[in-house]
Amino acid sequence: MTATIAITNGTLIDGTGSGPRLNGTILIENGRITSVDAAEIPAGVQVIDAEGQWVLPGIVNGNIHLLDGIMMMGVGGVEYLARYEGNLTSVIEEAAQIALAAGQTTVFDTWNATGPVLASRDRIASGEVPGARIFAAGNIVGMGGPFSADFNLRARQVISTTFANRLDELFSTGVGAEDLSMLAAEDIRPIIRNYLARGVDMLKIAVSDHLLPTLGATRGYLTFSERALKVMLEEGRAAGVPTLAHIQSVEALEISVELGFDVIIHSTLTGQVAIPQATIDKILEKGIYCGVQSVNAAYQSLLEQIQHPFTLYGGGVHIENEQRLIAAGASIMLGTDAGCTSHDVLTDQHGHGDLNRPWTLGTDHVAWGQALIEKGMSHLQVIESSTRIPAEAYGKSADIGTLEVGKFGDVLVLGSDPLDDITALLDVTTVVKAGEVVDRAALPLQPLASVPIPGDPS
Repeated sequence: MTATIAITNGTLIDGTGSGPRLNGTILIENGRITSVDAAEIPAGVQVIDAEGQWVLPGIVNGNIHLLDGIMMMGVGGVEYLARYEGNLTSVIEEAAQIALAAGQTTVFDTWNATGPVLASRDRIASGEVPGARIFAAGNIVGMGGPFSADFNLRARQVISTTFANRLDELFSTGVGAEDLSMLAAEDIRPIIRNYLARGVDMLKIAVSDHLLPTLGATRGYLTFSERALKVMLEEGRAAGVPTLAHIQSVEALEISVELGFDVIIHSTLTGQVAIPQATIDKILEKGIYCGVQSVNAAYQSLLEQIQHPFTLYGGGVHIENEQRLIAAGASIMLGTDAGCTSHDVLTDQHGHGDLNRPWTLGTDHVAWGQALIEKGMSHLQVIESSTRIPAEAYGKSADIGTLEVGKFGDVLVLGSDPLDDITALLDVTTVVKAGEVVDRAALPLQPLASVPIPGDPS
């Protein structure tokens, strides 16, 4: 049983969209909020005096990859997986602890090695190890593993086939392109049903391909027929899990909207083609949640200067797509693709301490907020998109996302005002998860990927 906690005298920004409330008091008992306007503090309660500070719900990140998926598409992915194979749960937990220390109390991991991420999810949920609360999709249905054409096929030229196959099988989990793409729609049904029985928290489907690392950004393909997609959606809905669409083209986006996916991941990445207004209208009409992977202006400028392949990721027409979704009032959720990037890769990229880098777990949500403000969101809307909206998108709003009675006591206390400057999200003084104060200085407990590798002592 957790201690009773009172967080007093702070300015409450509760995530509901309401304006700030001065001198609020939150009472948390047995891990859940019992009052947000307590007039009296019971005796013996642990009091956190937040006078002169701002009190928010814990951040909810709607799209991350605790094992760094961005890195697996290129430099660093091979050594990362080779170094930690057999110990991937430790890296996943390291990443979840980095996220928690930064105030991300809940994360939705939408692509990962299924067995390891579910094991880490359960270890954190049981209290065996600390970390952000994890909900996990495992593999993206229709995608291969890290050494397939979907990620880094070229790596197979310099690694053993046995190693590559073993890692691909670990990630693809029987629902990759090689498992499903040649099957009739009804033959896919039992495979998806069996996959869902493994206990994944959501079903993410590759509506369009992920061949960018192999074929570049000038072409794209639909992964499945609409008939096959309907079968998979039926199974996901029958299992009661959220359904997520991976898209990278306008056609994939339109199919996903027509079929009624719950969440569309990187909804604005459409191959530098403008999203038709009719499609935006349907997104609003159907109440579909949009994950947006945004890049702020400072980092976009850097990508353009070094002619990085990801220049088009958050630039060009994709900026206009984001602006139009925001202006239309779409339900946009925080999602960054961030993960536990290896220290070596960050060193090569001069990425240590770069707060604009959108894929660095722990600061990613701040760079994302800056990017969305540049494109038309208010500071208060960014906070909602980083708390309440992802919780709603995944059907978890009864437990997380706002400071309301009955929800988990997930609280972020800041030393400066995020409604004035969104980088205040970096000014964290206290994190509470489910009524327990997080020892931020102790996290991660056993750093592996995020610290330098010792050299040869001889």
